[in-house]
Amino acid sequence: MQNNKEKVFFESLSEYTDNVHKTGNILLDFCELIKRSNKLYNLTSIVETKEMLSKHILDSLSIKHLIKGKNILDIGSGAGLPGIPLAVTSPDKKFLLLDSNNKKIIFLNHVKINLDIKNIDLVHERIEDFNDEIGFDTIICRSYASLSKIYLNSKKHLKDRGIIIAMKGKEPYQELKELKEVDKNICFNVEALYVPRLAAERHAIIIYKN
Repeated sequence: MQNNKEKVFFESLSEYTDNVHKTGNILLDFCELIKRSNKLYNLTSIVETKEMLSKHILDSLSIKHLIKGKNILDIGSGAGLPGIPLAVTSPDKKFLLLDSNNKKIIFLNHVKINLDIKNIDLVHERIEDFNDEIGFDTIICRSYASLSKIYLNSKKHLKDRGIIIAMKGKEPYQELKELKEVDKNICFNVEALYVPRLAAERHAIIIYKN
C-alpha cells in the first residue's frame, strides 16, 4: 500500500519511464540504502524519504531529456546522484560513476549489487587523474565544482559533439562569466529545470565541446 508521498512520486516518475512500478520500487530501495548507510559513509544531509524523492531522485531525473548518446560519465557521483536514478530509468545507456572518495565507491558497489543495476561501472579516481580511451557522449555532474573547473577537467573526456551537463541551483551568473573568460569561444545554454514538489530554483548548464 503506497502512502501519499510515494503515490505522488510514482505519478511524477511516469514522465521518465514506461515501467513506473518496477523503476519506482528500485528507486525507493535506493533511498532506503542511502538512509541505512548514511552514518557510515556520510552520503547526504537529507534523511527523510519524502525529501530524498524530490531533492535527490526527481532532481536527478530532471536532466534526463538533455542527455545525448549512450556513454555517460558522472563526475563526483557521491551517493550516486544523478547517475543511479538516470541509469535505472535509462537501461539502454551505459554510465560510469566516478568519485575520489573510496567510501562512496564502496557504497555505490553495494547499491549496484543489491539493486542489480547492470548498466553502471564504478571508478575510484579524481577527474584530474582519470584516463579513458573511448570518451563520453555526455558528462554529468551535480554539486561538484565551479563551471570553469568542471569544463577544464572534463573537456578532454568528451567525444566529438559531446556535451557537459552541470546541475546548479540558481542561475550562476558569476560562474558563467568566469567560464567565458576561460574560453572566449565556448558555447553553452542555460536551461531552467522543473522538479515536481520542489520550490527551489534548479538550472542545467549545457556546455558544448569546441
